[in-house]
Amino acid sequence: TLAEAVRRMTAFNAERMNLSDRGRIAPGLAADLVVFDPVAVADHWDQAPTGIDTVVLNGELVVTGGRFDRTSRAGQVLRRH
Repeated sequence: TLAEAVRRMTAFNAERMNLSDRGRIAPGLAADLVVFDPVAVADHWDQAPTGIDTVVLNGELVVTGGRFDRTSRAGQVLRRH
C-alpha cells in the first residue's frame, strides 16, 4: 500500500539507523518532508523525477513547484548513532 511504502522510506529506515530525530512528523524532530502526487510520482533514468512538488530538509524549502534550489545547503550526511 501507499502507506506501507511511505513507512518503509521514512520511519522504518530511521529506526534501523537509530536516527531518533528522523522518520516521523512530531515537535522537536527534523522537518524533512516531501509533498508528492501518488499518481504522478516516478523516477526516470534520463530525466528528473516527476510528481514531487515540494521538499523540505531540516525545515528549509529546497524544492518548490518541482524546481530544486541549487543554492540550498539544508541537507547533511547522516550517520548511524
